Amino acid sequence: MEKLYRIYTWPEDPSTNEGLSRFNESLNVFKNVVSHEWFNDLVKGTSRISIVDVCGGTGIGGIALSKVLTEDLGLEVKLTIIDLRRDALEKAKRFAKQVLGEEVRILVCDVRKGMGLSREFDIALLWGLTTPHFSPWDFIRVLANISLILKDKSLLVYDETDRVHSIFYLLGYKDVIAERIENGKVVLTIHKGRDFRTGFMVRVALDLITKESVEMKVYFWDLASSAALAWIFFNDVDFIPLNRPYRGVVIARNPRRDLNVNTYLRNYPKILYGK
Repeated sequence: MEKLYRIYTWPEDPSTNEGLSRFNESLNVFKNVVSHEWFNDLVKGTSRISIVDVCGGTGIGGIALSKVLTEDLGLEVKLTIIDLRRDALEKAKRFAKQVLGEEVRILVCDVRKGMGLSREFDIALLWGLTTPHFSPWDFIRVLANISLILKDKSLLVYDETDRVHSIFYLLGYKDVIAERIENGKVVLTIHKGRDFRTGFMVRVALDLITKESVEMKVYFWDLASSAALAWIFFNDVDFIPLNRPYRGVVIARNPRRDLNVNTYLRNYPKILYGK
């Protein structure tokens, strides 16, 4: 994972202009998201909120949400950030101290596996268009693990875009893409194949300057598919579009503790019929 992020750079370092821009953009998004009725219901009558930022990286999403909840809603926030990369988490720890003025808990952990945490969180956040890292099989494990560490009354929040529409329809899938051409860095991604059992597209990221390469597996989620899986594990699901109807924020409410298949025959999620 660290080699992938070294070659295929993502604007996540808050000490850079790009990373700080992402943080400020996230602040603006969360100011909109926290006005959703489910947020109002969650924070009503409480002064403290616990957040777990899974696959949190440098903490841009979790720290931004914490800042909005603290400054706009007057809440005391306890933040935990989980990621596979220790170096990213150390940056998150420093950035949180700078922005929030306090320490945050960091955990090196694979969200697809048991995390050893109790039902202690009010909000789980998956931020930074992270779902392509996971196949449907992976995402079921991710959602199951998240549901196990959330309180009965809680929210899962993640940003999502419909890649079937934006990539396959609007752009067309490309065998070779120039991903980065900047600051002495020229990075291509090249189609290698497809894993039909997982659904992953396999691409190779190649830095033409350093000659380094790494294989990357990408699942091109559409909005309906990831939200439908979330509905299996949560009692209701909604969507807040941002700028475009196919990109925005999915909110899932209250983990299901007992899965009853009849529930899916009797009810519909808010994302489809809530307006």
